[in-house]
This record gives sequence, structure tokens and C-alpha cells, in this order.
Amino acid sequence: MIYPVYIHPGDDKHAHGVTFPDFPGCFAAADTWEELPAKIQEAVECHYGLGDEALPPPSPLEDLQKRPEFQGGAWFLASIDVAPEDS
Repeated sequence: MIYPVYIHPGDDKHAHGVTFPDFPGCFAAADTWEELPAKIQEAVECHYGLGDEALPPPSPLEDLQKRPEFQGGAWFLASIDVAPEDS
């Protein structure tokens, strides 16, 4: 499933921070842009224990872009694998 996530860009001393508008209390961080997809998936798995409860539907990006707390960063459409892994 595709979810919008908001990236707070980092710098030489700070990691990129990730806010999940659809998952209150869930967050992630990555030192490089390339690491973001894996860190995003990991954060959602830890927050929800995928397979235990249904995830909320994704919010429309058009609605989220209007919110004042999401200014000055970057949006990323993250593909979240919601299927539980076999152990």
C-alpha cells in the first residue's frame, strides 16, 4: 500500500526525520535518502506489528500538503508491505 510520509531533511550532523501523518506516534530516521524506504518499512512494522491489526487507509496527499506542520520539507510516497512475514 502507498502512504505519504513527510521528510524533515537532515544535514551533516542530523539524520533525515520521517513523520507518518497516517500513523500517529510512528517515526523514522535515516542518515541517507537511500536508506529511507527500509527505515520507513521497519518503523511501520515496529509500530503496528503488521498482521496484528489493520492499517488505516492512506490520507490524500492533496489534503496533507495544506497542513501548516508540513511545510519546508519533502513528501515521499512510501510503499508499505502490509503482508505479515513468514517466520
